[in-house]
Amino acid sequence: MNKLDQITVTIPTLNEEKNIGKCIDSVKKSGIKNIIVIDGGSSDKTIKILQTKKIKVIQTKKKGLGFQRSIGVKKTKTKYISLIDADMRTTKDSFVKMIKDLENANYAGVEARIKPSNKNLNYFDKSYQAIMEININKDGPRRMIGTPTLWRTKILKENNFRPTITAATDDTDVCYRAHKKGHVFGGSSGVVYHVHRSSFKQYFKKYLWYGKGDAQFVISHPERFFSILKHQLFNYPIKFSIISLIRFDFYPIPFMVMSGSLRFIGMNLESFNRIFGRRDKIYNT
Repeated sequence: MNKLDQITVTIPTLNEEKNIGKCIDSVKKSGIKNIIVIDGGSSDKTIKILQTKKIKVIQTKKKGLGFQRSIGVKKTKTKYISLIDADMRTTKDSFVKMIKDLENANYAGVEARIKPSNKNLNYFDKSYQAIMEININKDGPRRMIGTPTLWRTKILKENNFRPTITAATDDTDVCYRAHKKGHVFGGSSGVVYHVHRSSFKQYFKKYLWYGKGDAQFVISHPERFFSILKHQLFNYPIKFSIISLIRFDFYPIPFMVMSGSLRFIGMNLESFNRIFGRRDKIYNT
């Protein structure tokens, strides 16, 4: 049996008319037949585009990323499940390499290497990619993987996404719970291309959103508060900056400081909203 037929790719969407068509086309070219898109209430042309792609589409209310991903996991019936986002583009051998790396090391899940799809990178794109090269694009075991990933479906079903996590860190929460049960994750040699956001405003919004997810994660796991704080106030501005200095890459340092600061601010804003009972605003990044 073709191993690629044992993979279901799940993609959450929210107003992704600019990305979703090319994303699905790239996944199909990679040899994947099982694709599930979980739309969280798009108001643009996303649904119309999906209706032309001959794939399974599940429409839900606007309840957030964790809710959408949890539905994708529940609907998956294959041995493996891949989680990618609409702004990602897979290659011919992305899934071939991921499934090979997962099986060879007996990981619970693996994370692909992220490369920019943009040919001409501006300052923000280059700086964001510098963080990817430091923090994501590496081999070996790790305690946490994000998107794009390939999982053993059984393990992900046993540790499914929490619908209460509406922003980023949905994957942090899943991995933390699975790791406590003894599961280990790893990096993969498979490559997935990412359509970067390319503007200060978009990255500003993105890292505030990460901070929002950090707050939601800490609410569920208060024992991880200082670890999250360390990631925001040490890893980004200090650790990543020192690694960049060693590599003689000075340009991303201001971006790294900004990113960690925005995550910290976003976490505090979300905490403030929770304390005063403000309604959770679901938005795409």
